[in-house]
Formats: sequence, C-alpha cells, structure tokens
Amino acid sequence: MIIEDDVWIGAGSTIAQGVSGDTVIGGGTKIDCQVMIGHGAVIGKNCLITAQVGIAGKTIIGDWCTIYGQVGIAQNLHIGDRAVIYAQSGVTKDLDGGKSYFGSPAEGAREKYREMSAIKMLIRKFRSAID
Repeated sequence: MIIEDDVWIGAGSTIAQGVSGDTVIGGGTKIDCQVMIGHGAVIGKNCLITAQVGIAGKTIIGDWCTIYGQVGIAQNLHIGDRAVIYAQSGVTKDLDGGKSYFGSPAEGAREKYREMSAIKMLIRKFRSAID
C-alpha cells in the first residue's frame, strides 16, 4: 500500500492492501469517514472522496476527482481526471474526465436532470388529462 504525502483519511475508513498490485492514494487526497477502497485501487492526486463511498478493487481514479457521499464504483473501471460524481450514484462503466455524473447507472448529470424533468412534465400532463 502506498499513501503519498498530505493525505487525510477519516475515521472508520478501510483501504485494502493490494493483491496483484499496490493500492495507491495520491498526494493531497482527502478521504472522509467510512470510505471503502478496494484492493489494488489507484486514487489520483488531490481527490476529494466523501462519506460512505465504496470503490471496488483495481479501479483507477484520476487526479482532482470529487466523489460525493454514498457513491458505489464497480471494479476494474477508469474514472478520468477532474470527474465529479454526485451523491448516491452507481458507477458501472468507465467515465470520462472533466464531466459531472449522476444516477444509477451514472450518466452525464445534465442529461440525467433533463430526463428527470421530462418525466415530471409527462406525469403532470397525464394527471391533468385524466382529471
């Protein structure tokens, strides 16, 4: 296990030792309480990982990523630099850097919010049509 300089690790967090490669936490990364980082994961520099995030083994997180509370990330994935993953999202595939993601499965946040808005508008139209 390699933990670089200026890393903060909150109470109750677990960082599994690598099995087929080192688990690496990049310099300047801040990890909140109750975070689980799986074996062989690589977390980039200056990342922010908030409470109750689970990162499965052999996943690679780029530099300057922000992962909000209760996000689950499946194994063997790659998250690009400067990606932002909003709370309670489920990541099942690789994500490009420089974008924001939301939902389960996680998709581009803008597209996901547009879908949610369209569904709400359809429900309103449906309700008004049956009234």
